[in-house]
Amino acid sequence: MQQLENLFERQEYHLLANAVNRIVRLLVSDSYRYRSTAARLRGVDDVISASHGSDERQVNRAEQHYFEVLIVDNLSPREERDLRRGLLECIDPDDKFYYDVVVVPSFEDALIAVLFNHNIQSCVIRYSFPFKSKYSLDILQQYISVVKEIETDGIDADLGPALGEAIKKLRPELDLYLVLDSAVEDIALRVYKNFRRVFYRQENLEMHLSLRRGITERYEAPFFAALKAYSQRPTGVFHAMPISRGNSIFKSHWIQDIGQFYGHNIFLAETSATTGGLDSLLQPTGPLKKAQEMASRAFGSQHTFFVTNGTSTANKIVTQALLQPGDIVLIDRDCHKSHHYGMVLSGAYPVYLDSYPVEKYSMYGAVPLREIKQRLLELKRAGRLNKVKMLLLTNCTF
Repeated sequence: MQQLENLFERQEYHLLANAVNRIVRLLVSDSYRYRSTAARLRGVDDVISASHGSDERQVNRAEQHYFEVLIVDNLSPREERDLRRGLLECIDPDDKFYYDVVVVPSFEDALIAVLFNHNIQSCVIRYSFPFKSKYSLDILQQYISVVKEIETDGIDADLGPALGEAIKKLRPELDLYLVLDSAVEDIALRVYKNFRRVFYRQENLEMHLSLRRGITERYEAPFFAALKAYSQRPTGVFHAMPISRGNSIFKSHWIQDIGQFYGHNIFLAETSATTGGLDSLLQPTGPLKKAQEMASRAFGSQHTFFVTNGTSTANKIVTQALLQPGDIVLIDRDCHKSHHYGMVLSGAYPVYLDSYPVEKYSMYGAVPLREIKQRLLELKRAGRLNKVKMLLLTNCTF
């Protein structure tokens, strides 16, 4: 922005218009994601000049993945450029993951950035930034309501940890790093839950390696990787003969078009073999177990279990796991039939809740809180409140 403002102040309107036009095209087409690190280091000068346009396509779109790193610190324009250059110069052209740096100067600006910029996957919180933004955020205040829950008096010294806690509430998937200008021992034990790593000062290469390691671990897909490896194994087929890893299709005189439509991989990855190699849903110990643990972290749950039979079977699994005969379930009357089946199988009793009508759109909305409280009070008067084990609500647009 500073470079664009300089063009405006120097009244170089033609160059300014060209720069804005190219920036808009980069944003709309997503081409900004595929610019080389050298082009990023040249900044707006590269955008103004078309002579380096070939740099924008030097990145391998299929094999290399782009993300952005948010750095929170109140820096001068020169300090910001030096910090950005120091990190970007650590990126190897062959790295699987590459990034650009976004710098914001305050607590509030950081919250706005993580809420509205989905490219941000890592955040480095440094040690000298104010709480309030210098920009007018009236329109955006409703989106950073989490700030209201933070006691701002007396936290100037602990703005970094407080910001980390706020970001974890908004975007729990982000990798957070804290940089301190004092000894880390005093604060590391207090903030270890929110931050992946705490640094004393900052060494660019060490920070770059930490950023890369964090995004690499989150990118892992254990079961998909195992499935790809399985599909490349030579396997003797003595079962599922109609499929035969695609041989019956690709050698057919009549249905080779099916093979052309789906491709080889879907048949090579056919997993009905009893010979093992892809773990067990009933007792996972390998890639499925690791995949479920990583999914649990992504969802913020204590445990996550995979189901291959679809949502209906998943609903029945959940109800049968949590209910026993005689339990009572408060359930939306407009629920899916699989919920009824689950209660029949578990022996539980439904108490139906009525949604409010949205007559303008000929549909029903959600179940009002008043309706839920009323049913609970009725059950309390009947002496059966202790039997209520589940509240089951369905999204009104399901």
